[in-house]
Amino acid sequence: MPKKRARISRLSRRRFIHSSLSAAAGLGIAGKNKLFGGTSQEAAEEKSRIREYRILGRTGFKASDIGFGAGNLTDPALFAAALDAGVNYIDTAEHYARGNSERTIGQVIKDRDRKKLFIAGKLNFSIGKSTKEGLKERAHKCLERLQTDYLDCLMIHMTPTLDQVTHEGYHEAIKELRAEGRVKYTGLSNHGIEYRWAGFIKDPMEKVILAAAEDGRFDVVLFTYNFIQKEQGDRILKACREKNMGTTLMKTDPVRSYNDIESMYARMRELGRVTEAADKIINEFKAYADKTREFAKKYGMSGDKQVRGAAIKFCLSNPDIHSVCPTINTHEDLEFYLSLSGGKLEPVEEEMLADYKSHTGSLYCRHACGECESHCPHDVPVNSIMRYQHYFMSHGREKHAMEKYAALQRTKAEGCIDCEGFCEKACPYGVKVQGLLMAAHQTLSLDSA
Repeated sequence: MPKKRARISRLSRRRFIHSSLSAAAGLGIAGKNKLFGGTSQEAAEEKSRIREYRILGRTGFKASDIGFGAGNLTDPALFAAALDAGVNYIDTAEHYARGNSERTIGQVIKDRDRKKLFIAGKLNFSIGKSTKEGLKERAHKCLERLQTDYLDCLMIHMTPTLDQVTHEGYHEAIKELRAEGRVKYTGLSNHGIEYRWAGFIKDPMEKVILAAAEDGRFDVVLFTYNFIQKEQGDRILKACREKNMGTTLMKTDPVRSYNDIESMYARMRELGRVTEAADKIINEFKAYADKTREFAKKYGMSGDKQVRGAAIKFCLSNPDIHSVCPTINTHEDLEFYLSLSGGKLEPVEEEMLADYKSHTGSLYCRHACGECESHCPHDVPVNSIMRYQHYFMSHGREKHAMEKYAALQRTKAEGCIDCEGFCEKACPYGVKVQGLLMAAHQTLSLDSA
């Protein structure tokens, strides 16, 4: 096949995989519109606005229960529509969309009442100078891109170590920025065990955030929480409530599919890589796909929005959670998340989520976990790879995810196909980690597309 044609074929298959995942998941409740708003024009208009605001801990700010995750933001019209609908909590970072997230926000807010918005920016210690002066300089550049005089909250982005919680250069920078009126509050976000170019970070999410709560200098936190992965999150929420910290969430929707198993199988056969181990894994995944079809039939499923909505409402039903911050890429995304504002989980939805967890919980590699990584003899950074896969499949950040995977200096997942499955044996949740890693490698690798 000519090189150009091969490239088109690869891109077409990626689009097919990406678009087919929701259909493969097949998760939604048909005919139960009463759970998600009616069909009348009045109901449609009502669900298109934020309906609940919550006090963001000690900041005292009344934050929209649905925030705007601006990780992929470059569309001013989309962001303006969110603000018009009452969204007032915005989560961004200096490197999101290579700085264009902040630029887009700045373009829109310059004509708005700044006091009505809460903008949380983030600085990543692994990118740029992390001295006091370096952090202050980077914060000022954030303000320039945002076209604003101050940040409501400046966070340490992806805080992976306990040492960073007490990083005196950062806290001195915050102290001086506050005195200058450039920053009001501070916080941190955490993705759990993390692979960085400088090495492997082993401090788990719960330990880092509980240390931050105990430290007392952090006002707001952003972390992973969802209906499948709630135990450590509940402990974090309890600690934050006791310290009156603001709580915002990411990765609240763990609904996943199986990738295009038939296509993956065909590609592996083409490469001559259908080993006995691979055949066993693929057949196992097909069995789970059958379970999903049974689940869909039981609940009269059509599409995945209802179950995804129930996952968000699970979080919104917890009064200790102040704002859920999904990545919003399209106007359709925005309408969907707005329709959930003020929502609480209905009994039928609670039953559905419990059933979903029992059916497919073993196909969700828990974010911010990493329990299996120390057992991998090949040093595969499982948590990081699964996060990149999440960016690709759920955030629409395909290029970013593939770049992150390509840049891994540790072993990628190409060798997982022939492994004995040490990760699965070590997983406390019984997750089919090996198969998920194989699928992630197929999705994220240019040479296997």
